[in-house]
Amino acid sequence: MRPNYAPLSTYRVGVVAIAFLSTQLTAQRCGQERWSVKTGTDSGAASVDLSNPQNTTITQLVALNPPSPIPPSSRFGPTENTVFVVSATLTDYKLEGGSHGDSDYHLVLQDDAGNTMVAEIPSPDCVGAGSPFVTQIANARAAFDSQLTATSSFQTANLPVQVTGVGFFDFPHGQRGAAPNVIELHPILNISFNSDTGGGGTDSGFFVMPATINVLQGGTFSSTVATSMKNDPSGSSSLTVSGLPAGIKVHVTPVQDGKATLSFTSSTAAPTGTFPITVSGTAGGKVHSRTVQLSVTPNSSVPGTQQWEYQVITANNEKEVIDQANSLGAKDWEMVSVIKLQGTGSWRAFFKRIKSNY
Repeated sequence: MRPNYAPLSTYRVGVVAIAFLSTQLTAQRCGQERWSVKTGTDSGAASVDLSNPQNTTITQLVALNPPSPIPPSSRFGPTENTVFVVSATLTDYKLEGGSHGDSDYHLVLQDDAGNTMVAEIPSPDCVGAGSPFVTQIANARAAFDSQLTATSSFQTANLPVQVTGVGFFDFPHGQRGAAPNVIELHPILNISFNSDTGGGGTDSGFFVMPATINVLQGGTFSSTVATSMKNDPSGSSSLTVSGLPAGIKVHVTPVQDGKATLSFTSSTAAPTGTFPITVSGTAGGKVHSRTVQLSVTPNSSVPGTQQWEYQVITANNEKEVIDQANSLGAKDWEMVSVIKLQGTGSWRAFFKRIKSNY
C-alpha cells in the first residue's frame, strides 16, 4: 500500500531532531487507495448501519460480487454500508509498516472450509476525527494489543476470534489471505478473542470454533472444536455438550492438542430453529464453558431437491488425510477441499455428500 506523508516542518540538524523526524514519519504513514472509505471519512460514511450488525460467514462474503470498476472514493452498496460479524480462525497477522505500509494491522481470517479473507484495523492516528468509526477503531486496536503484539513480519496465531467490521472491496495487489473477490472487513470495529477465564481467573482459556453449528433435520454434521487450557500443559481436556434440543445427539471424539470432533446427528422430527448450546471443558480440576449456536434447518420436501451434509476433519499428516478420505469415500463422502494449516503441520479437509445417498 502506498504511504501518504503529511507535510513536514523544518527541523534543526542534530540527533534529537533526527529522532523526532523519524517519529513523525512513522506516525503519519497512512494509506492512499480508498483511504477515506477505509477509515470512514468519506461522504457516505454516515450511511453505514452501525446499529444493526449482520451475522455472516466467510463463505457468504467471498461469494459476493465486487464492483467493476471499484469506485475510488465512494461506497459500493449495500456491502460497504453494512457492518458484518464473522466468527473465524485468526491464522496470521502483521503490522503494515515499512516504506510501503499504511500502519494497519493486517489480519488473515479462515473458516473451516479453508476460505480466507483479510480484515484490517487502521492506526487510530490515521483516522480523521470526523469519522463515525474513530472510537470503535481505537477500541479494536486496543483489544488486539491486549492479546497479541503485531510486528512488521507475519506471525502465526491460529486463534478463534469474532470480528466485527465494515464490508469493503479492495484492489488486488497480492495481499496475503485475500479472498477471490478481495472483500475485507475494513475497518475492524471490534475483535473478540473467544476465550473464557472461567469465573474471573487468569490461569486458563477456553476457545470454541465455530460459533454457529449448522445441521440439517434428519442429517449429521461434524465440526472440529479447538480448545486451549493454559493450566493443562498436556493440551487435553474432557469435553461435554449440554442444552441440546430434543432429537439432537452429539458424539465427542478427542483428536489432539486440545481439539475434539463434535458429530451432531438430527432426527427427522427434531425441532427447527436456532438453539444456544453449551460446550464445556474440564482440565486441571476446573470447568470452563462457551455458548455456541446450533442451527437446525428443515429438510426440503420438494421432489428432486438435493440435501447435502458436510464434515470437516483434521489430520496430523498426509497419510492420515488419505486414510480418512478413503474411509469416508466408502460412505459416499466427497472431498471438497484440503489445506495444510500454516505453522502447525496439520491438515484440514472438507467433505460433503448427498443426504439421500445413505
